[in-house]
Amino acid sequence: MLIFYLFFKRKDYVLYNQLTENIWSTRFDTSEDPTDHICIHTTDMIKQSINKFPNATKLTFCEDFEVSRDFIIVGLDHIFPLKKNTKLSIECHHFSFEQLIKLLQFTLNIHTLKLDSIVILHRNNLNLIQQNSLTQLVSETNIIRKITISKEITLEKIQLLTTVFRRMENLTINLFKQDLKPIAHFLLSKPNNNTRYLSSLCISKQINDLMVILKNLIESKKLLCDYILKVINRKLYLWW
Repeated sequence: MLIFYLFFKRKDYVLYNQLTENIWSTRFDTSEDPTDHICIHTTDMIKQSINKFPNATKLTFCEDFEVSRDFIIVGLDHIFPLKKNTKLSIECHHFSFEQLIKLLQFTLNIHTLKLDSIVILHRNNLNLIQQNSLTQLVSETNIIRKITISKEITLEKIQLLTTVFRRMENLTINLFKQDLKPIAHFLLSKPNNNTRYLSSLCISKQINDLMVILKNLIESKKLLCDYILKVINRKLYLWW
């Protein structure tokens, strides 16, 4: 059974594909559609929901969303105007960074981005991705300021992230203990034009004395003069 979540003001609705048309036509006038958040589970729902949600501003690809080889991102624009989208969340595991770039060329007003992980289709493609003309276009035009990555991330992927999202101000990541020093050193070192707007870092799992390691790194390398470092609800926060 295909499920399509629609989030309304003050209420959450779960619509099944075979009931969507009836529920929608009896409850709402399409021209006054109150839907703010669309959560997509299958590509079939994209095909069945053309022109139904003109006022949605948040888009989520749910955890069980399967990215098919013939998935055409531009088709999303028939559900709701992608230019209105301000928040994008990709919870599924196989949505590649290359596909993300293709999507972002149509969603120029996104300011908040949440990813399960950064998936590169071919491991040796990092340099090619950065040199790609579409990637360069997206890096110049996107206004994304807040980014969250749920799965562990490496320095290599952090470097790719900062190259594409140069206006990033707030970054939340998960990492392995051995990756803390190289990632923090890269993000906090000056000068670095790609991180010049970055002013806060959150590490979502505070384990194994990460706070002590980060504080010692900042002090020993003199990376920051004025900063706040705190653990809140088992998350490590750094503001500067």
